[in-house]
Amino acid sequence: MKFLGHKLRQIRKLKRLTMEELEALTGVRQSKISRYETGKEFPNTKTATKFAEALNVDLCYFYLENVVLRSGQTSTSEPIPPNEKTPYIVLGERAEKMGFPLSMLEAIINSWEKLEKEKQEKN
Repeated sequence: MKFLGHKLRQIRKLKRLTMEELEALTGVRQSKISRYETGKEFPNTKTATKFAEALNVDLCYFYLENVVLRSGQTSTSEPIPPNEKTPYIVLGERAEKMGFPLSMLEAIINSWEKLEKEKQEKN
């Protein structure tokens, strides 16, 4: 799975943090944060975990494009509310514990979402 830098920027702005403030919270230089947010570089898991902890979101938030909100709607523009574990995050955690490849889980979820969208478009 690939780190989604735009989601780092999205949640940072939602929490009204500057890159300088995020640097102070994580120890990650703001020049690196900028490169991560624009997708020019990708952080390792240790750095991504620092972001998740500082921003109070689950680590999976940065790796899943679509999230399921409490209402059951799929959204690519709204972040997961802090400390809320969506069904995708719970599924990802369980899969990871069992040793199931997260990239395969992502492919299954994306395929399912595509089928659901096609069903909705037909109706």
